[in-house]
Amino acid sequence: MVVGSDILPKILIPGLKTNVGGSLIAQNSIFGWILSGPVAEQISTFSTQVVEGSEDSLGDLLKRFWDDDEFCEELYKNTTYRREDGRYVVKLPLKSTFPDSTALGHSRPAAQQQYLSIERGIEKKAELQTTYSKVLEEYLTLDHMEPTKSREIIRDGKYFSFYLPHHAVIKPDSKTTKVRVVFNASKLSHSGLSLNDVLHTGPVLQNVLMPIILK
Repeated sequence: MVVGSDILPKILIPGLKTNVGGSLIAQNSIFGWILSGPVAEQISTFSTQVVEGSEDSLGDLLKRFWDDDEFCEELYKNTTYRREDGRYVVKLPLKSTFPDSTALGHSRPAAQQQYLSIERGIEKKAELQTTYSKVLEEYLTLDHMEPTKSREIIRDGKYFSFYLPHHAVIKPDSKTTKVRVVFNASKLSHSGLSLNDVLHTGPVLQNVLMPIILK
């Protein structure tokens, strides 16, 4: 973060540490500790610039989010139904521009490559391989997924199917789920767009992270 010297006195608070790492000085501030001094070892540097976009005003952005939320809520109200077995069926909130200007491309090769990579990674880890297989078998048992044809759905040269790559997230310290299967809907298809790109985001259902951090 680049801070102008004119506001530096306003952000500093009591707290000073010397000989940090052997050569640095740490000064406490309202943003955390600021390090200064010579560097003893060679390091690589990079710079980041944050530029405020001028294309959309804040009002336009808020209106877009509001319209997006309203569309998704109305879609779920009008299309969601319950099957005889008690399960709910929910329609994906596809954007109105799909598939004309926001079209998917083929996605099977990338998902298959991800699967083969997982197979190679866990074949030497018997416990992980067993656990991963059990999770997928549970999805089949619960009807969360089902076998399908190994062909992508194409009509008039446009793709109407998307293969979700998946991988394992391992949490050895977890008392409940030590291995979790994560499906990646952000993986780009051959058209340069992902499944997430052609879907409305919808309202945020969990607490927003930024206010939690600021509190």
